Amino acid sequence: MRAFLAIPLPEALRRRLADEAKKVPGLSAQRAGTIHLTIRFLGEIDDDGPVADALGPVAAAFPPFDLELSGLGVFPDPRRARVYWAGVGRGADEAQALAAAVEGAIRPLGFSPEARPFRAHVTLGRFRNPRPVPAPLLDSHVALGAARADRLVLYRSTLLPEGALHEPLRELSLLGGM
Repeated sequence: MRAFLAIPLPEALRRRLADEAKKVPGLSAQRAGTIHLTIRFLGEIDDDGPVADALGPVAAAFPPFDLELSGLGVFPDPRRARVYWAGVGRGADEAQALAAAVEGAIRPLGFSPEARPFRAHVTLGRFRNPRPVPAPLLDSHVALGAARADRLVLYRSTLLPEGALHEPLRELSLLGGM
């Protein structure tokens, strides 16, 4: 099964982000129900049990934290955008530390290290072909909302013609050593 680890976002925030994505011409926007903060894409796995077991101690030791989503941008750059995203302001360092802890926990299971460094963001959509994105759609200061990161969810992702279906398999509460 295709799987990833993410911090879920509240429904109202997901709807706000989906509305922002709908403003971008040519964007294949994420549906509100699929918007999340990815911590680690795992790819194909046979069994979620070993991953959940490896991440249990990470979640138990990692404290909950607040996220503030702000700024809209693109990867790799505005002249040839492929991904449209919302940035993470407050909470980005904590999300990066969580991603590093997850990376360390799953490496013994045979997962190769990520090729690119972790950059906290929420994907709002993708362009089928690279394209320029006008500056008015790239507002680095827009406040988009806040959320409490209090759990890490292991999702199964099934690719369908109408878009991906994300099914939560395991929820691991961030307990901060409580």
